[in-house]
Amino acid sequence: MTSFKRAFTQATERYGRFGHAAHLFVAWTLLRDRPALAALAEFRAGLRALADSLGLQDKYSETQTVAWFFAVLDHLDRTGDSAEDWEAFEARNLDLFVPAYLHAFYAPGVLNSPAARLHFLPPEPAPGSAGTS
Repeated sequence: MTSFKRAFTQATERYGRFGHAAHLFVAWTLLRDRPALAALAEFRAGLRALADSLGLQDKYSETQTVAWFFAVLDHLDRTGDSAEDWEAFEARNLDLFVPAYLHAFYAPGVLNSPAARLHFLPPEPAPGSAGTS
């Protein structure tokens, strides 16, 4: 069984369905097992294969997959505590469990665009923030 399948099984046992929190759990699990880029490759491949097997190819978004993965990585790196369990991570990072979290980095229309589904779109600075012209 691949690491993705094992994490997916654990996530669905924990949450009962493969919703937002379960996606975060899988990313967190993979990041604890391997270097970030290897974990990202497995996360992307696993989610694509899952969407394909369920006939839900139109639900997969490369931008959201990568953005959520790096959000989990960023929040993991803030502690420096590799022994932290999922419950502690979840309690410390409640902001990640709000699906609108990515709206701080992306306009909703961008996140749901055909281009975002096909390939990763980097976040854009909010209007009026540093770095905009």
